[in-house]
Amino acid sequence: MKVTADGWQVIGDTRDRLGESPLWHPRENALYWIDFYGPTVHRLDPETGVHWQWKLDAAPTIGSLCFTDDGRLLLALENGVYLFDTADEQLTFVADPNMGRPGIGYNDAKVDRDGRYWVGTWELSERAPRAILFRIDSDGRATVGDSGFIVCNGPASSPSGETLYFSASAGRRLLAYDLHRLTGVLSEPRVLVQFGDGDGMPDGLCVDSAGAIYCAHYGGGRVTRFSPAGERLEVLPLPVRNVTSCCLGGTALDTLFVTTAENAGASPLDGALFARKVAVTGLPEPLYRSGRLG
Repeated sequence: MKVTADGWQVIGDTRDRLGESPLWHPRENALYWIDFYGPTVHRLDPETGVHWQWKLDAAPTIGSLCFTDDGRLLLALENGVYLFDTADEQLTFVADPNMGRPGIGYNDAKVDRDGRYWVGTWELSERAPRAILFRIDSDGRATVGDSGFIVCNGPASSPSGETLYFSASAGRRLLAYDLHRLTGVLSEPRVLVQFGDGDGMPDGLCVDSAGAIYCAHYGGGRVTRFSPAGERLEVLPLPVRNVTSCCLGGTALDTLFVTTAENAGASPLDGALFARKVAVTGLPEPLYRSGRLG
């Protein structure tokens, strides 16, 4: 296993065009992630090294994956949200809250502490603020959480479930919302961190058991750990520029996994999956309460 000069382990030999959405499955003790342009779902058992891949033909891109309480995956494909059964590789349509608006695709997503699904969209030209953050409840009903973005990324919940963190990537802002746990309604956002030009753009997020937020810097070559107040606690440089997302996993939830993307051949490690041990453990990933879905 290759170890970089920055102390990262390179996991496996995959090189994704745009690796994204790493999540540690709390029941399977396995790591999942995607290649956005594959579009491909990856599953890795770190104990055995066995690696599964599912290539999807239903859409040109996949924005993210989440886990459900019935053992399936919830996938944000370019044209809608689907349930995916890895056993029989069947896709079941759930919703298209975007309602077919042209020039919009689905992107990053997470499940909050109360089993609700939050999925953001992105404007394909990355110019117009037409992207929306949606909430999808257990019955498949979609509600607008917030809007007016160019690229939505990285929703993640605080340990209490009372705060939702969000990356407004094109605006270079890491936002925080108060989240009403009973209703799922968001407050007005507050800017937690404003990124500078040399920081890249905030991308995928995860939260540890102490409430600190890990943020991937796309174009910034690092992951930063922030306090809930936005204070920079730790900076973890990587040997690649386009760092896309992160999660805490491993059997003890003490490993930070990081996905990356290609960068015109700048490094042979572009698109690799990285990992390193951390001092503060993560939390089990919440499962979407599939309720009355098919």
